[in-house]
Amino acid sequence: MRAADDDNLDDFTFNSFNGDYTIDRDADGHSTLTTVETFDAQFPDFDRNRGFIRAIPEKYHGHPTDLTLVSVTDGSGQTRPYSTDSDDGLLLVTLAGDDYVRGQQTYVLTFTQQYVTDYFADTNDDEFYWDTIGTQTKQPTTAATASVHVAADLAASLNGSTACYIGAEGSTNTCDLRASTGADGSTTFETGPHRLAALDNVSVVVGFAPGTFTPRNDSFWASPAAIASLVLTVIAVLLAVLAIVNRLTRLRDAPGRPTIIAEYTPPRGVNLLLASVITRHPQRGPAAAFVDLAVRRNIQIVEQPAEGRGSPSYWLRFVTAAGLDETELALAKQLFGEPLVSGAWKQLEKRDTTLATGISGLMTSARKATATEGYVRSGATAVSWLCVVLVILAAVAAFITGGAAVGGAYGGGWPYLLFGLSALSVVVTFFAGFRNPLTAKGAELRDYIEGLKLYIRLAEKDRFEMLQSPEGAQKTQVSAPDRGQVVRIYEKLLPYAVLLDLEKEWSEVLGTYYENLGTQPDWYGGNVGAFNAAYFASSIGSLSSSVGSSLASSTSSSSSGGSGGGGFSGGGGGGGGTSGV
Repeated sequence: MRAADDDNLDDFTFNSFNGDYTIDRDADGHSTLTTVETFDAQFPDFDRNRGFIRAIPEKYHGHPTDLTLVSVTDGSGQTRPYSTDSDDGLLLVTLAGDDYVRGQQTYVLTFTQQYVTDYFADTNDDEFYWDTIGTQTKQPTTAATASVHVAADLAASLNGSTACYIGAEGSTNTCDLRASTGADGSTTFETGPHRLAALDNVSVVVGFAPGTFTPRNDSFWASPAAIASLVLTVIAVLLAVLAIVNRLTRLRDAPGRPTIIAEYTPPRGVNLLLASVITRHPQRGPAAAFVDLAVRRNIQIVEQPAEGRGSPSYWLRFVTAAGLDETELALAKQLFGEPLVSGAWKQLEKRDTTLATGISGLMTSARKATATEGYVRSGATAVSWLCVVLVILAAVAAFITGGAAVGGAYGGGWPYLLFGLSALSVVVTFFAGFRNPLTAKGAELRDYIEGLKLYIRLAEKDRFEMLQSPEGAQKTQVSAPDRGQVVRIYEKLLPYAVLLDLEKEWSEVLGTYYENLGTQPDWYGGNVGAFNAAYFASSIGSLSSSVGSSLASSTSSSSSGGSGGGGFSGGGGGGGGTSGV
């Protein structure tokens, strides 16, 4: 019977491993490496394995080594079936065919690489610091050997610094590295045979005089892909600039009033949700609309003081639908349901998903109404669409070419900067290109509401003088307003104070009038005893915040040289590992 662990594909051994490494230098002075790895594998004598996977690192110290697999053969030079894949910086060579393999099998892999040496400041030399079988080899090896061949023209640059490390990753155990000189002047370094446990490795280090090899040019300008990414990013930025110019010219708001004039009556035929879109304060629109319904006596706001130190809660009571437009009527139905019944109550809860969804729909309708009623015109021009399409194409191409530069370890952080500029260009182009500008009608409403802000910020003496002027009498239909009439005028401005984030200041003004008259608003009820202007102002501010929050809340290579004794097994390039298949 077969044991339970007979299904473990990694349960085989290597009788021997030999890594044969030939170091040379190309015409540009870059280091080159030809590697021949020979694995003598011992598989079980039954059908389980088809071979094994050899994982070869594709990078050294963060840069590609231009790894090229030349051949895969058996011990007699016959080609073996294999397939390759790249995963997380490793070339995975699957040394297997359709048939099972048994017993002793030999696999010979030949591959070439570039840029396999580096300068180490702590040892002041160029080093070939290389892992052989690798620290991720899951099988034990009976006899592991390695040979490093240095071409004759490089032998004179050897500085005599060598090292050999053996064991699991991080091990500082040393091993012998023997040197010999060939008849042609080449030098060979050899180590082994060594018995290795699973995950053990042998790392060899051969030192050269500094400057022996020309370092890989990792600069931005050394990569055609990086340069292409720069050109494409510049195009994207220029398109964003074009979109901004288009925004400042063809998509500019109508000029509106040459001078803002103080206004003290609400604009006619405009609800607060639409006004919030025009003034670009949509987040304050619902609270302003609630207060507007209250001061017009369509609803009543009732404050319920909190117990202890908590925040007060607010209740809305429906009174009448008289005078409501279509949007305001829909808002009332969102609050109190259908049919609208006088005396119905609605508590403003901290989280009210249903109400938030309903009001979100009303705000969408208000945005559409700004176009259908002529307050804005469409900003989706042919230039806008052209800029957006082209900037997306340029940005995507910049990301692809920039990704190639990053994958090739070129340019340091510059490709990432270009990524950011490309993405920013897309965002800027989109938002600049599709803004709906205000028409003359929309600009007039905007400036009218700015006039309300100006009036609210005036000194009380100046406000009262404006009300007493002939123009004021004509607008308010009151020739000499007393305090009671002023209160009614000021009440109508409170929703716009909420919209413009001036509710605290205006509530204090209005509250002072209530206090001097010895009365309190019939549309607002608070359980606080005698009316207090300061408390009233605080309550209106708290109500605005409460509505806003209710709606918002619903929605590893060694970095030191090895020849000076600071290395370890697994600290070099190369290596990798094996696993069964």
